[in-house]
Amino acid sequence: MKKILFSLFVVLVGLAFTTEANAQLSRTMQKACKAKTKELTKGGWAIMGSSYTLDMALAKHYEKLDGKQEIAGQAISAQKNIGSAKLQQDAIEKYATQMGMSIKGRVTTQHGSQVSSDAMEEIDNFLQGFDGKVQAELEGQLKLSYMIFREAKQPNGQPCYAFEGYFIVDIDEAYQAREKAIQQTLAESRAHQ
Repeated sequence: MKKILFSLFVVLVGLAFTTEANAQLSRTMQKACKAKTKELTKGGWAIMGSSYTLDMALAKHYEKLDGKQEIAGQAISAQKNIGSAKLQQDAIEKYATQMGMSIKGRVTTQHGSQVSSDAMEEIDNFLQGFDGKVQAELEGQLKLSYMIFREAKQPNGQPCYAFEGYFIVDIDEAYQAREKAIQQTLAESRAHQ
């Protein structure tokens, strides 16, 4: 009986510490959300396309990030609907470029100065095709978490809107999209040789 009570006591103490750690994490997250909300509001940013307030959207966004990757997009447009459409394309292009640079970095790191200029040109051509394939694969996988906007001015002085959108992509799905894009690009590359 004493062993059972002792085991129960150990479990309860462990739960208490876990609950306290989760509460501390929650308080830290709330402070981060409030600080970010204050910074964005001070900068003139407002939430767009959501019934949530900015701080609620940030809190939901941080909850969604567990096991996922954030991709940010920026756009400038005189019309809100066009700017919001440009956001996703910008985020996809940034992600594809990042993946291409990662591949190029691995190749140059592994082979160093042994890579000839002809080989580098071939790698660059491969990466151009790869960028397009990754963009096509990611098109439906990016999920908009939240979007903000503010009034701005174009270089010619015309009024416009600046947009920032934060998208969530599952890391495993992004990896599969990247692998599929590599396989498609390799197949096309072999067909052209």
